[in-house]
Amino acid sequence: MPELAEASRRTVRIQIVEDERIVALDLRAGLEQLGYEVVGIAANEPDALKLARHAEPDLVLMDIHLDRGSDGISAARQLRELLQVPVIFLSAYGEPETLQRAAEAAPYGYLLKPFELRELNATVRMAMVRRAAERQTEDAERRLRLALESARLAVLELHAGPTGHQLRWVGQDSVPELRGLTQAETLGQLTRGLEPRGQTALQTLLQLGTPVDLTCAWQPEDEPGRWLEIHARHFEPEGLVIGMVRDVSERVERENRLRQASVAFDATDEAILFLDGDQRVLSCNSAFAQLTGWAMQDVIGHQPDEFLFARRQGDAVREPGARQWHGEVTCRRRDGSCFPALQHFAAVVDDEGVASHHVLSFADISEIRQAQHALHHQALHDALTGLGNRVLLQQALQAADGPLALFFMDLDGFKTINDTLGHDAGDDLLRQVATRIRGLLRKDDVAVRLGGDEFVVLLRQMEQEDAALQVAQKLLAAVARPVLLDIGGGSGPGPVSSGSGGPEHPSSDALAQQTAHQTVLITASIGVALYPGQVDSPHTLLRAADAAMYQAKARGRCRAVLFKSAMADVASHRLKLEQGLRLALDQREFRLAWQPVVDLRSGRIVGAEVLLRWAHPQMGEVPPARFIPVAEDTGLIIAIGAWVLDQAVAQAAAWRAQGLPELRVAVNVSVRQFDQDDMPTRVAQTLARHGFPAHLLELELTESLIAQEVSTELALRRLRDLGVRLALDDFGTGFSSLAQLTALPMDRLKIDRSFIQSQAQLGSSQAVVRSIVALASGLNLDITAEGVETLDQQQWLLSLADMQAQGYLFHKPMPPEALARLLMS
Repeated sequence: MPELAEASRRTVRIQIVEDERIVALDLRAGLEQLGYEVVGIAANEPDALKLARHAEPDLVLMDIHLDRGSDGISAARQLRELLQVPVIFLSAYGEPETLQRAAEAAPYGYLLKPFELRELNATVRMAMVRRAAERQTEDAERRLRLALESARLAVLELHAGPTGHQLRWVGQDSVPELRGLTQAETLGQLTRGLEPRGQTALQTLLQLGTPVDLTCAWQPEDEPGRWLEIHARHFEPEGLVIGMVRDVSERVERENRLRQASVAFDATDEAILFLDGDQRVLSCNSAFAQLTGWAMQDVIGHQPDEFLFARRQGDAVREPGARQWHGEVTCRRRDGSCFPALQHFAAVVDDEGVASHHVLSFADISEIRQAQHALHHQALHDALTGLGNRVLLQQALQAADGPLALFFMDLDGFKTINDTLGHDAGDDLLRQVATRIRGLLRKDDVAVRLGGDEFVVLLRQMEQEDAALQVAQKLLAAVARPVLLDIGGGSGPGPVSSGSGGPEHPSSDALAQQTAHQTVLITASIGVALYPGQVDSPHTLLRAADAAMYQAKARGRCRAVLFKSAMADVASHRLKLEQGLRLALDQREFRLAWQPVVDLRSGRIVGAEVLLRWAHPQMGEVPPARFIPVAEDTGLIIAIGAWVLDQAVAQAAAWRAQGLPELRVAVNVSVRQFDQDDMPTRVAQTLARHGFPAHLLELELTESLIAQEVSTELALRRLRDLGVRLALDDFGTGFSSLAQLTALPMDRLKIDRSFIQSQAQLGSSQAVVRSIVALASGLNLDITAEGVETLDQQQWLLSLADMQAQGYLFHKPMPPEALARLLMS
């Protein structure tokens, strides 16, 4: 037999159970010499079972007397019962008692030590052949059980007994209705529920030996009626009646349902045509008439191809002679209108395999196609604005076959508005900008929102620079018109309630119900790139326009700039900056500079602001104004900011340990650090690590940060609880409200250097500084003026109030060694 031959050819995996190590190793060497694979050696019963479960051997060679008093016969019995692993005993004991105990484990062999390898090899081979034969038998029995279960057949045996014919079942569970009958029921208990003709047939079988082949009703006690199919024969020599019983209730019910098909035929919503062998219409249901408008008398005798199908391009086509087919087609109504349909076609085959009739059914899938069209639209369009998305842009660029102009537009100051007025207001602004963009475009032009506040416009058949710039100016003008935003419903960061609910301090519920509007002004920066005039491929248009947009930002914003080849170098430079920043910390390219903060009247040093410097190995000193925005855009500012904080606190703590005068250390903090880092925890850990007092650390924040949601306010209060001081940097240049300022735990306002410059001391800038000083005095906040460079500026500021200052008039930024010498002097 093939299975037995295969068992003798494949490598046998053997486990050895022997407590004498030398004997076990010698046995393994002999087995491997014979070509067997030894999967492991065990010395006692627990180890033998554990190894067998893990290694799953084909055969176990088992000593009877094992280590630690283990019994090999017990181990063999468990291997046989639990894992079905055959065992051959290898023992020096052959007395009758041992042999009798060993026989209880049903071993596949018993060899007395010492034995020859030839004898062991023969025993192993025969054991594996025996096991393969057993597996065949087990598989055959299992397949028989599965076949009975799959066919839902039960085998019955009837044999004569002292009290009548006894009933025995095989596969009784395959017929659920027979499960209540035991293995030794009388024939009467089975036949009692059968209808009379079934009872008569069984009696005739027992008395005359007439075979039974029938389907009859069966009514068990207290159970719903069923239909049983019974086939039985009487075998005289054995004195047995063997039969098979199947529950065919479902089949009988199905046949009954077929007789009711004519009712369902007209009740279904799916259009159905019955066709003859030549596929001419014999009849149709009412759904067909309602869906197509064709009456039965109009279509009888005609083939569906003559009146039903529109045969549009892309429709599936049924092959001639196909007996089963389904696909999407376009059907035509009587009035000439068309609709998509899913059609099913099937042949009705007679006993000789000839298609005598056909059934054609179809259903209108217009609603499905509309839903798919909507999903397709969603896949190619931005959900917020309705403009296209990046996928649509890529498809448009791939399909381009002529001159193109691509506009990359980024809104100026959008983040400030979004952070200050709330994300709902920001979304409203983006939708209104998208509407204005869409209103300027032609039908074939493509408008896309890439994400955030970035928009792209693609114009076809546009190759003149002047014409492209005119379109860009129209876009700039459309964006620059005032925008009325809805900031009601508490979406924007309004004043923080004190909880009193009074007129001056409305509750949060009252604020949430208010409806307010605010008019804002916003501009855009646009980069313009043309193909083929400026780039070699449509696919490089986006990168080129992006580079031009950055130039528009650098030139003052609110403008459009045409791409020039040199701008690619600028974009490459930005990429170089980004890649360099990713290595700068590991390469120790950053350093800190310290600019002293002095008392404006006395000039005494009261603190120092930490300034980050970067020495790039190829580009040299990179100004912070160039690399800080890149670090914030890429998220690298998180790691860099953490390094600056740690280095600044460590240096200040070292100076303090050296006995130098106490110094307030000011460290700038980015908005991104609050967005993606637990700043209070990081600050607390840094202060504790270096043993630095919290009141000597001052964090400088921007106005865009204090305009964040409540989570930022909670973080600021946690910092204040630590004892850390908080300063609002560059005050007056942002977009925060006075209500936010009064509600947040600030200690200091820093007047931006743009208000201090000598040429700005007259007019509106001077009024702004006076207002900031008055505001700080009213809120009991300290003041620091940045960028003080002349004595006139110093005297003018002193005339307003006592304050602190920093600037070139006093000290330039310096390395830590220079500041240490300055403090010691």
